[in-house]
Parts: sequence; structure tokens; C-alpha cells
Amino acid sequence: MTLVLDAERLSRRFGDLRAVSDVSLQVRRGELHAVIGPNGAGKSTLVNLLSGELAPDSGRIRIDGTDVTGWPNWRLARAGIGRSFQRSNVMEAMTVLENVRLAAQAVLVPRRHLLRPAADDPVSLHAAIMVLLRVGLADVAGRIAATLSHGELRLLEIAIALAVQPRVLLLDEPLAGMGPEESQRLARLLHELARDHAVLLIEQNIDVVFAVADTLTVMLDGRVLERGPPARIRNSAAVREAYPDHDP
Repeated sequence: MTLVLDAERLSRRFGDLRAVSDVSLQVRRGELHAVIGPNGAGKSTLVNLLSGELAPDSGRIRIDGTDVTGWPNWRLARAGIGRSFQRSNVMEAMTVLENVRLAAQAVLVPRRHLLRPAADDPVSLHAAIMVLLRVGLADVAGRIAATLSHGELRLLEIAIALAVQPRVLLLDEPLAGMGPEESQRLARLLHELARDHAVLLIEQNIDVVFAVADTLTVMLDGRVLERGPPARIRNSAAVREAYPDHDP
């Protein structure tokens, strides 16, 4: 599998708190790489570093071999990073289609054309429709986002991330707040997306993680505690100690 995202020895400090310390990981196309760990382990800070929401204090980030360390989020989106957030990041007053089309427009439409009416751009419209078909939201394309169920909103967030045609998908707890049926639906989608993307999944739902992940990185106190395939992580004494109330 082709290496797409390569993070080397990333660190980020907030005052006296070292939220991420010397963390390295690699994500390849065709792979779903999950990052797990207790609350406060540094998972969300890590994904914010990888997506350009935060700049690392030290370390390197490469996409397809290009050093993108310190690039802002908009530039990383154009370079092939798509992400979803823990909290809803959709335009609730807009339709489902408009949300996705707006994201597609940001990367598919030349800047000199951005002042033209979005409805006049067939490229971003077609891209948005194809994304909605892929995530299973085509039937609600015309609905206002605020009227969606929680599970549909999470799917919309993934659709927005896909609309930028990413090579890397950074998904920050997409299963949060979902019931069993919705979780299974999203787990199937994640498995499908990993076929032609490099997917980094930050998730608290351990059962789903072990069902869909090819590789797991376990974080604790901002550092990598353990890394490997699911079977290795299940048998790790260090991981069991970090998760005393859950048998992975």
C-alpha cells in the first residue's frame, strides 16, 4: 500500500501541558488506521496538528512525500486532507446538497470563479451529488441540515470531508452519540472508504474500532503507548492497564 500521510515525532505543548509528545505514525492508501486512548490522551490535539488547525512545536508532517508542516488548514485541504470534527461543523440553515457543494467548490472551482453563483458551476454540483450517493444521503439532498437526525448529520460531516476529494481522511469521533444501528451503518461506510483513501480514525467506540481498523495506535498522556494490528493490541498488557474498565 502507498504511504500517503507520514507524521514524524510531532509535539505540541500548551503552557506546562505537553498534549502531544514525540508522536509518529503513518497512514497508507487502502488502510484504516485508528487512534484510541482514554480522555486526555492527546488524540484530538494530534488530529488538529495533522489537519492544520494547530501548528506543531516540533516534528514533520508529509503528504505523498511533500513536507506540509505548519501549512494552514485551507492549504492542507487543497493538498489532500479532508476531516470531520467532534462537534457538528455543518451550515444548519443550508440544505444538505448546499453544504457539500460549498465544500467541493472550495477546491474544484478556480479562485477567479468563486464570485460566480455556485448554482452555475456544474463541476462542484456533480461532485456533491456523487458524494451524497456514496454516503447514502442523496434522498435527503434537499432537506435543511438542521432537520437531519444525529446520525444523518454525522454522515453529512463525512460527505463534506469527502467533497474536497481528499487522499487522507481524518475523522474525529464520527460515531459519537450514535446508537447501535447507526454505528453499524457508519462502520460499513468507513470500511468502504478505506478501500481508496488513507483513513485516520479517532474514536472512543472500541468495539467498532476493532471491527474495522487495520492498524491501531494507542495513546496515553500524549505519547504512543502501543501500535499494531488489532490482535496485538488486544493482547497488550499495557493497553489493558490503560483501559481497566474495558476488555479490548
